[in-house]
Amino acid sequence: MELVTATEDHLRTLMGWLPDGRACRQWGGPRFRYPFSEQTFRQDCRWGEMAGHMLVDGDELLAFGQYYPRLGRCHLGRLIVSPTRRGSGVGRALVAILMRRGCADLGVGECSLFVLKDNPGARALYRKLGFEEADYPESMEWLDLCDYMVAPRTDNSNGTG
Repeated sequence: MELVTATEDHLRTLMGWLPDGRACRQWGGPRFRYPFSEQTFRQDCRWGEMAGHMLVDGDELLAFGQYYPRLGRCHLGRLIVSPTRRGSGVGRALVAILMRRGCADLGVGECSLFVLKDNPGARALYRKLGFEEADYPESMEWLDLCDYMVAPRTDNSNGTG
């Protein structure tokens, strides 16, 4: 597995991984528009503004995620695994690799993310990777739908890259 910068060729595949409003909301958060057009999808995930990363195995697209600086941490966002690879450990590898790479690139020692309260699978994965719930220091209108989680940088996670 290798983490590569997401390209225009990956965009349509990524859009296809979000077949309904619930999947889109879990992935993009409560403010991500659905149904989306290519234009609104680009806007809402800040395609071209914020670097996106694809986890690949040869020509197979396995997963996607973004990271960026937020409140002095490497914030992970828009994490998704290909529907054909869910439950296979790809999500764990994606998050572990993004944590290492993002912390190194941004020069920080902790990561953060938001997870919807009604997404127990993602929450369980993040806990296994060392994330714990924390108070978010700012007010946001949608924060009651999500939990904010933080974790220290780990260099010994089960991911490659």
